[in-house]
Amino acid sequence: MKTFAVASLVAAFLAGSTIAADPEGIPGYGLVEISWEVQTTSGGPTVVLNGTMEEVHAQLLEINPKYDQEFAHVQTKRGAVEEAAPKASRNALAKRDNTLCGNWPSASKSRIQQDINYLRNDVGGRPGNGPGPGNCGRVSCSNNAAIYWCNDNNFSYTLNGWWEIADGAQAIVNDCASAASYVSGQRFIWNGNWNVIVRGDSC
Repeated sequence: MKTFAVASLVAAFLAGSTIAADPEGIPGYGLVEISWEVQTTSGGPTVVLNGTMEEVHAQLLEINPKYDQEFAHVQTKRGAVEEAAPKASRNALAKRDNTLCGNWPSASKSRIQQDINYLRNDVGGRPGNGPGPGNCGRVSCSNNAAIYWCNDNNFSYTLNGWWEIADGAQAIVNDCASAASYVSGQRFIWNGNWNVIVRGDSC
């Protein structure tokens, strides 16, 4: 996977920018496109690009064909962020979270796992989502396998890092497809009032 460097508070969901959904859509949820504030050259100014992480990465390569080489050293420092919340407290809160399985079209588990690993290790910055409830953005979509992040608060919400979305998607994989090749589900995060959806989609 390629490293994806993103500025702090690097993603915001634009309320006026809708994306095309598959025919089923996500009943009860609004779909918006993610806007990423990114550097196109190492040490250079930031620009705003729209789309999933795959689409934004392709746009960055169009702007700067040497983008991957210039940012190969960038890594998300998850551990430093997690120190703000003791592990015991995080585990206690996680026990209140719940997962619904099989409520969407299924996606390739191996493809979803690749995107989880990418979000956890190679994406910097903090994702933000505009006011909900039910405000969703498609974070990743490739090979008809998608990860969505939805804000159920009536105010804008910012996570500590993309790894939080990765953890939600991982919980879906673990709970819904421990011995299967395809997966779909939704993970509701009690502490923060947001959720992650893993599903098959058109991409």
